[in-house]
Amino acid sequence: MTKHFAGALLGCALILINGRAGTGADSKDTRIAYPSAAASFIPLWAANDAGFFRKENLSVELLAIRSSPLAMTALLSGEIDVVVGGANPGISMQLQGYKEIALFGGLFNTFLFSICSVPSIEELAQLKGKRLGVTRFGGSNDFAGRYFLRQRGLDPNKDLTLIQVGSQDDLLRALLAKNLDAAVLGYPAVLIAKKNGLRELADLTRSGLRYQLTAFVAKKSFLAEKQPLVVRFFRALAESIHFLRARPKEGMAITKRYLRIGDDDILQAVYDLHVKLLPRLPEIQPEDLKLVLEEIALTNPKAKGADPAVFIDDRVLREVAKSGFAEQLYR
Repeated sequence: MTKHFAGALLGCALILINGRAGTGADSKDTRIAYPSAAASFIPLWAANDAGFFRKENLSVELLAIRSSPLAMTALLSGEIDVVVGGANPGISMQLQGYKEIALFGGLFNTFLFSICSVPSIEELAQLKGKRLGVTRFGGSNDFAGRYFLRQRGLDPNKDLTLIQVGSQDDLLRALLAKNLDAAVLGYPAVLIAKKNGLRELADLTRSGLRYQLTAFVAKKSFLAEKQPLVVRFFRALAESIHFLRARPKEGMAITKRYLRIGDDDILQAVYDLHVKLLPRLPEIQPEDLKLVLEEIALTNPKAKGADPAVFIDDRVLREVAKSGFAEQLYR
């Protein structure tokens, strides 16, 4: 795909979020794409709205691009500098031969899903013979549910009927209407489900499974040529994460603007869960990519036995971590 064509498609698919975070030493905007208004991206919003990008003399545009393939194409063409989303697309692109990109940071390294059911189902074993809904086959939601159930002695392909429904909202509506017996839900759908009398059978955030749910992807040339800028980007994110912990009232106001959750109890619960799970510094570890590689291996045999470390370029993170910047914020 040509750069011109990628740019044309990008213009149709993206939504500019709150414009530029500042003007300063970097007159050219750093363009950062993310896929949706999900709570996983609260630190980006806070870094923008609370002025931490500006404090670090960064000019940033946050762009919502709802298609991972399109976002990755825009990254390769130079239309986007950084893609923030699942680790799967970045690794998959590298396995396809695009060696110029790398994962260079991350936020959440666990499954942010729960398996919820109609009230009559009281434990996982009762899912046998029942209908389990997922957003789409092959997605992280689907993989998380299947993997967890196998860990608990259920074979998703034999013991249940798996149904691909669509969005989280579609899943929740189908479960509330009893068109499904259970579903793998994300947030805030889990909290809405519980508030409406549905049962949470399993909280995957407490499973102990490590899975890089949110990762930062960029070209290796960008990381090398713009290293001082990337250092300041991580400093801004570290300050944003500290701000979210230290000033929850202001952090929730920012979160509400993006998530548009009208129920304050649900907003509070979503906020508390995500902030609790955030690292002080957006680091990424090879261990957190092992399950992602298992997921990719279901459709691409090149992922089997691959060394997770080769997909990471953490030179900037190591520099920021060595400086002790994040730790100083909590003193």
